[in-house]
Amino acid sequence: MLLWLFIANSVQAKEDKEAYQDCIFQYVTGTEEPSVSLMLTNACKKLYIDNFMLEEKDANYNQCLLDNLQSSKNKIASLKVKQACDQKYRSFFN
Repeated sequence: MLLWLFIANSVQAKEDKEAYQDCIFQYVTGTEEPSVSLMLTNACKKLYIDNFMLEEKDANYNQCLLDNLQSSKNKIASLKVKQACDQKYRSFFN
């Protein structure tokens, strides 16, 4: 039974380099703030490269960053967006 769960997780979590590159093209290209660019790149990486054992709440958190950080113009605003995504998807009270 345990082996079956391991195999199922291995199939589910796979590196998708093409999707990662598409994510970079869609979300990182055109960002002006270096910290935003880094956060978006990390979110793409978590979703498409380092996704082994990625929980749904973490996937939703990273997607929230992608959906809301791209238009952020400064570091303070980007940190507020990051905090809001964290509270919405990673809070112990969710």
